Amino acid sequence: MATFRVFKESGEFVIVHKAFIHDASIGWKAKGILLYLLSRPNDWKIYETELIKHTSDGLSSLKSGIKQLEKAGYIKRVRKRDDKGRMQGYDYEVYEQPNHMRKSNVVNENDNSIHMRKSNVGKSNNGKTNVGKSDDGKSHATNNNSTKNKGTYIDSTKNDGSSGTSATQPPPLPSDKSEDAFEFYQQNGFGMLQPTIVEQIKAWIDDFEGNEDIVVEALKEAATNNVYKWAYVNSILKNWYQSGVKSVEDIKARKKAREKQSNQSESNYDNAQYKSLF
Repeated sequence: MATFRVFKESGEFVIVHKAFIHDASIGWKAKGILLYLLSRPNDWKIYETELIKHTSDGLSSLKSGIKQLEKAGYIKRVRKRDDKGRMQGYDYEVYEQPNHMRKSNVVNENDNSIHMRKSNVGKSNNGKTNVGKSDDGKSHATNNNSTKNKGTYIDSTKNDGSSGTSATQPPPLPSDKSEDAFEFYQQNGFGMLQPTIVEQIKAWIDDFEGNEDIVVEALKEAATNNVYKWAYVNSILKNWYQSGVKSVEDIKARKKAREKQSNQSESNYDNAQYKSLF
């Protein structure tokens, strides 16, 4: 059996809560992303496209890792609106402990949370001022000493102006049966993910209360019909949403009802033909 020997060094290091390192509900990729975010300085701001420059992984891999952290409760996504109530993207809050553990602790100003944001706005939805209120273009020192982070921003899109449609609670914990809508999109002929489409997919996931499988089912239906355009997928999702679809089971039930109705129509047509013979 192979063994691993660890050679530690002194000098540049960062203090983080180690509980997430031993959390078996998230993968190594997600742990690495979380550790990297927690190691950054308080007022750090960056785009996802810039973040991937510091790793050999691509944007899709980064998004899937962030999504896993979101589902596990380490990242909380909050819809952000302007003073007129219009959708202005999302605020991401990154924590060292998952949501269910934080609820059992007393939260105060010294808790180790990071604010990962999609746009440079100085206040969070709870009205408290976050660090890094302005984008002054000045460089900031990294967290290379034994200091603990209180807040950090990350911009995940470059002013794409896209928006969603409704606010929801954080999505449920990941399931082994669930599929990644973003990966399915790119791996099944729909083309490269554009920022606006990414935002629309996220918005639909929110609208269906975190049920990403519904978005995947819409992509599958479009592929089955040999139509690989997001506009077509979007129309399917809109129809399902307006029809009150809440789960994949609802979609299957709709298909069965449609097939039954189609078979009944054919049967009635055949009977009408037979009647004309007498």
